[in-house]
Amino acid sequence: MKTLLVILLTFVTCAAQTRQRVEDKIAKLAGEYGGTIGMYAKNFKTGETLSVNSDSLFPTASVIKVPILVTLFHKFEDGSLDRNATVTLTDSNKWGGSGVLQFFYVPQQLKLMNAAVLMITLSDNTATNMVIDSFANLSEGSFGHDDKLLAVNSLMDSLGLHHTRLLNKMMSFKTKKNTPESIRFGVGFSSPREMGTLLEMIAEHKILTPSDCDEIIKILSDQQDESMAPRYLPIDSTADGETFIMAHKTGSVDASKVDVGIVYSPKVNYVFAIFADQSKFQGESLDNPTILAVAKASRIVYDYFTKK
Repeated sequence: MKTLLVILLTFVTCAAQTRQRVEDKIAKLAGEYGGTIGMYAKNFKTGETLSVNSDSLFPTASVIKVPILVTLFHKFEDGSLDRNATVTLTDSNKWGGSGVLQFFYVPQQLKLMNAAVLMITLSDNTATNMVIDSFANLSEGSFGHDDKLLAVNSLMDSLGLHHTRLLNKMMSFKTKKNTPESIRFGVGFSSPREMGTLLEMIAEHKILTPSDCDEIIKILSDQQDESMAPRYLPIDSTADGETFIMAHKTGSVDASKVDVGIVYSPKVNYVFAIFADQSKFQGESLDNPTILAVAKASRIVYDYFTKK
């Protein structure tokens, strides 16, 4: 019995040391861009986690669109929004930054669900603001900007995610508040652990109906930006009829690069959230060291969970 106990303690100690080395390796990636990094990942099968600054707050950039999408489906389920609702694109509700709707001829009517798809797959800012605008509670006369943000933030609170917040509409400088949070984080903030937890809830059907959770995962899997987390992963691999699926959302603004998502692979299924912030390198070029650091962190997580 004593020998068995020694073996078990040795195994646990070695596993902890290995995990620590991996976490240290990810933490050191911040040196490549001169900023800070945060990461959280969880293996669905074993429950094992990796964590680097996982409870620190980071700017979400466009990753805040995941909580917005969850809020939209929640409103579909509680009946306050119709799944077949339409929205109208005009010159007055076009916004700059990422996306294609800003270039459309107007007026143009489209389904609210199609706006949600564009919000995720192309990170369309105009589509995102159309979704946020749909959160106005017409029955209670709540039309204001803050009421729309509250729809997202109160839902996050109800899920126990008290440090995940939408602070403003996309590219809406007139409604940006002069608060320390808004100045520091922009459109929103979260922690790697909270964003990973939200994705885990979706993956395990713990929020919304299973079919709605699966639909959210499908939308996330159609994400078109593969410059970060998927970059160095074997996304074309298959085994035993299984394909590699990455359902994720990227975010990029100034000195922040973010990628969060769910990985379904022939070898392992897991959730991840990687935040790189305060980089001395800005811009969207594919060789930006901050973008590369997020990609490298993603591969390190995958290799650890597959014991490669």
